[in-house]
Amino acid sequence: MIDRLNPKLYILLLLLASVSKMHLSAQIAVGEWRTHLPYQSANIVMVTDNKAFCSTTGGLFYYGLDDNSLEKLSKTEGLSDNGVIAMHWSEEDQLALLAYSNANLDILKGNQIINIPDIMKKQIPGDKSVYNISFLDGNAYLSCGFGIVVLDLIRLEIRETYFIGDNGSQLKINQTASDGTFIYAATDNGVKRAELANPFLIDFNSWELIADLPDPNGAYTGVAFFNGRLFVVHNEPSGGKRVYYLDGTWKEFSGMAGDDCNELRKVGDYLLFTGKEGVRIMSKDFIVMKQHDTGNPRSAEVDRDGILWVADNGRGLVRVDAGGTEMAVKPNGPRSEIGYDMASGGGVLYTVTGGVTANWNNLFSPGVLQTFSDQTWSDTYNSDFRDLIVLAVDPEDHAHLYAASWGYGLVEYHEGVPQKVHNETNSTLRSILPGGDFIRLGGVALDGDNNLWMTNTGVAEPISVFKRDGTWLSYSTDGILSDFNALGAILFTEAGHLWGIIPRGRGLFALNFNGTPENTDDDEYRLVSVQDENGQVITNEVYSFAEDLNGNLWLGTNQGILVIYSPGQLFPGGSVFAREILVPRDDGTEYADPLLETQKITSIVVDGANRKWIGTAAGGAFLVSEDGREQIYNFNTGNSPILSNSILDICVDGKTGEVFFGTDKGIISFRGTATAGASDYSNVKVFPNPVRETYHGPIAISGLLAETTVKITDMGGNLVRELRSDGGQAIWDGNDFNGQRVATGVYLVFMANRKPTAAHVTKILFIH
Repeated sequence: MIDRLNPKLYILLLLLASVSKMHLSAQIAVGEWRTHLPYQSANIVMVTDNKAFCSTTGGLFYYGLDDNSLEKLSKTEGLSDNGVIAMHWSEEDQLALLAYSNANLDILKGNQIINIPDIMKKQIPGDKSVYNISFLDGNAYLSCGFGIVVLDLIRLEIRETYFIGDNGSQLKINQTASDGTFIYAATDNGVKRAELANPFLIDFNSWELIADLPDPNGAYTGVAFFNGRLFVVHNEPSGGKRVYYLDGTWKEFSGMAGDDCNELRKVGDYLLFTGKEGVRIMSKDFIVMKQHDTGNPRSAEVDRDGILWVADNGRGLVRVDAGGTEMAVKPNGPRSEIGYDMASGGGVLYTVTGGVTANWNNLFSPGVLQTFSDQTWSDTYNSDFRDLIVLAVDPEDHAHLYAASWGYGLVEYHEGVPQKVHNETNSTLRSILPGGDFIRLGGVALDGDNNLWMTNTGVAEPISVFKRDGTWLSYSTDGILSDFNALGAILFTEAGHLWGIIPRGRGLFALNFNGTPENTDDDEYRLVSVQDENGQVITNEVYSFAEDLNGNLWLGTNQGILVIYSPGQLFPGGSVFAREILVPRDDGTEYADPLLETQKITSIVVDGANRKWIGTAAGGAFLVSEDGREQIYNFNTGNSPILSNSILDICVDGKTGEVFFGTDKGIISFRGTATAGASDYSNVKVFPNPVRETYHGPIAISGLLAETTVKITDMGGNLVRELRSDGGQAIWDGNDFNGQRVATGVYLVFMANRKPTAAHVTKILFIH
């Protein structure tokens, strides 16, 4: 049968079988984003006709009631923002309304996402948060920190705003409900009501306080009208949240005795009470027909089949069937949204969740190492050591890494498991208070011989090295580093010198061990002020640094980017100075401005093409060209899915080109075009391959030597396109020299480097 196949078709089939093995199903394409958020700390659940949505401290996801699917939702999937703090489904209007932590709003209706940013953009002093959402007669009533906002669901616009505090002042509204005649508002100063038919609800005089409640002016966090009775949740002055209902007089609801009610919600024919210990479901005859005690419930709903769904602060979304059997569901993600420091090796990302205060004091956060490997997150939690703040990955064994603690010494891991803690008992490391947990390590770095160096703040010998052979050495550095209350990040330059940051405006230090750690006679130690060529201090507020592929030292400061060219000239007996990078203005003039001069630079990373990824404290992330004079990207919350403009750290996976951004709101990644250059062409990959008719994105050819020339031809040898690699990766848009999409067929990819013996050929299959 094979012999009778058309020869060209036979080649296509063989190639399809071979290249399909190279496809990595979970790998994202060049230019795509994905979030890496924790989903176990759930806050709110919302059930629609066919989905159960769950909002967590990290992100939003849903579980498909019909197909058991599990999908994450964020700006990457088209939402307008991140951080859902309130959401509600309208069965009548067949839509869901989401409120974000910044008061931005999204309506999900069918396949549409409709953004309503009015509250977010409105200049309202004080608290603009949306605490609850209710629906009535085609309107959404938003309980806000300042009052009630009425959203017209037909016109999709804000209709009215009610300021119902004394004399029309702002008043925090926790929840609203209606009995068809009145609208009720549970506030921090009692429960108020007004007639729905009153055309002047915007007038605070239209709202009256319910004076016969047990504590008329107290804080009420919930209100609901259910089968002819009004229920309220009172924040007791003595502590706890009790439920009262009106039955001629106000009575305490015994069904919540011994538990605090954190959420009161009417769902169809049921009234749900969510407490600290469990969920109660009350039927129309006012009988608690079901009580389910679970871990740490925050919110609950019942779906069309009577299944209970619970947002649990610890287990994510919990499904409880009629028999009480639980099933916890959540997408895979890290334990914590914090990516204080990140490092990668061999296609594996590591991150620690510790940190320090602005004054470099301890936070005492538990020791958590998070690992992203094979598209899956895992973590190791340990409370015996805390405040892990910086990582170093062994280049010879990427499963072996070190985590430096600001207080508890050095933790050595292998495959995510702690193997050993190095402290005063087994190393040269010392505590500020002898015998205490104050072994403060602010920086770690491996030298060319795979010896691990580290800073040990506040002790007589502030530099230690853990040698490859397992022995330790330490150095007094002639006392120049002993008086600082913090020593930060360090790195080894190509000249073999150790450079470090002295936080809190103290500049830099540089050490030269002349390649002989055991011999201190030839050591040189220098404090380095960040000065210009005239000896004038530019700034000593340095927050980050990196050495580029040309051996230049890039500094991230409170005044943008500075560069020390040829830092190796400092030793022996020399001097160095820093320069600004002047970026020409795009206005036709000859003027230029210093690169990011108004930004505080928190992170600098050099990619495989010697371009610089730059993180800022408030301006998002930037990618600039090799010399810094051209801006390639600026990712911020206004133009990209990035979670926050406050960047804590950036890490580039040299193997895949994926760029991870650690922000104050979580980790998100973007697959860039550059990877680290390979040593040979033995691991060339094409993604995607085959290129199917539905795909029109960039095609990545990775595993290349740096500065590779890529020539793409058809099977007849006709040149289709020529490319140049960014580091170890070249990107093809699938078009020929004329900008036309290439036809279905097999294409040969020829790769060559300046090395005369370095060449390789692979294939790409296009299907239309």
